[in-house]
Amino acid sequence: MQNFIVDRWLPDEDSLVNVKSEWFIKGLFLYEVVRTYNRLPFALKKHYDRLLHSAEYMGVEKAVPDFDMLVSLVMEGIEKNKTNNELRIRLVLAGQNLLLLYEELPVMSKDIYELGVKVGISPFHRPSEYIIPGKIKLIGAPWSFLTRTKLGEYYDLLLLNEKGEVCEGSFTNVFLVKEETLITPHEASGILPGITRENVLNLARALEMKVEVRSVMAWELFVADELFLTHTSAGIVPVRRLENKVLIEEFPDGYTRILMDNFEGYVMTREDNWKGIKL
Repeated sequence: MQNFIVDRWLPDEDSLVNVKSEWFIKGLFLYEVVRTYNRLPFALKKHYDRLLHSAEYMGVEKAVPDFDMLVSLVMEGIEKNKTNNELRIRLVLAGQNLLLLYEELPVMSKDIYELGVKVGISPFHRPSEYIIPGKIKLIGAPWSFLTRTKLGEYYDLLLLNEKGEVCEGSFTNVFLVKEETLITPHEASGILPGITRENVLNLARALEMKVEVRSVMAWELFVADELFLTHTSAGIVPVRRLENKVLIEEFPDGYTRILMDNFEGYVMTREDNWKGIKL
């Protein structure tokens, strides 16, 4: 793969960094992960805006190119990295340096959609919005990194905040369904509001589902009728089991199935997901 490193394109084997750089030593890494659909970057403007917000908070916004320049660079990289598969693109701000890192998007097993996955509760906590702003996306956030060391048999582990409220997984957002209502944790709980999460909320409202975005206590997960996760690479992932509670006996159905069946068609036709991209 070819990667954009600071100001030039380099193959994987030559994409090196100076380990004595201040940004490396201090861990000053902000990032976004973008996937392609039909080799076009999905929701690039939304990822750009979130990266710029993080950069402004950290005082490195001058390192972020304007959006048109980023589109040009991202599309150049897609053209350079010819493959039959979709791509995953990491937009990284390393201090004042912009990196674009390309790889093939992992092919998701059909089993995660047809059978669902097993999730648990993380032994670690994620600070609420009152302690650390959730929209800042840092590489190596300790709560996420430590949680991933404990995944074992689980697809992901869900983090609670200091109040015992549900936040998110180590790389996912979480939704539950109870009494025909779609529920997801509010940003104040301490979540990174994912782009896929946003699209699922918009899709649910377009389908006239009842939606609540609010604080969610841990016990509510265990009395939910349905649970599912969302993230960039896989879209909507149904949860078969939460710890020892079985939520899916056979195949995903209910709101989860309706949203899964309509998700890709919805995101492909929603104009704000393709802002700045020539389709």
